[in-house]
Amino acid sequence: MALRKLCQVGIGSSRNYCTAAKIEARKEALATSPQWLVGLSRWAYYKSYFPTLGLMRDDCLYVDKYVKEAVERLPNDVKVAREFRMSRALILSHSKEILPKEEWTNYDEDVDYLSPIVEKVKDEHRLRKILDEKNGTRKTQGIFGTIGQLLGLQKTIDK
Repeated sequence: MALRKLCQVGIGSSRNYCTAAKIEARKEALATSPQWLVGLSRWAYYKSYFPTLGLMRDDCLYVDKYVKEAVERLPNDVKVAREFRMSRALILSHSKEILPKEEWTNYDEDVDYLSPIVEKVKDEHRLRKILDEKNGTRKTQGIFGTIGQLLGLQKTIDK
């Protein structure tokens, strides 16, 4: 549980977009975790395939509507770096190669840069859904959700 709450600080601008504050927060969280859990998570991290391709944990998230919206909210430099890492990983994977060990993603520098934004997007969608249910109206998807909004139409759905 402590490993998921490692870095909730802003996004920096180093090699893997982690500031000194994020790295220090990760070290503090790792210091409070049991040593066997830290060793196990470090072992599992390096046994997975994505660090050998230079990817970060959040680069491997399943892309759904929440992740798409979170990626749109990223600063431009972080978004470009993410796209570079993903395109490089696709090329390496296609050619069945990996990066040299010096260029692998480091466990201590791999921070959550997208997960907090995804959680905020999910919370906003949940809140929007609750407010729509409370008001008793919900915009339907389809013609009333897109063109209907432009024309000012709204369909009321009875429960």
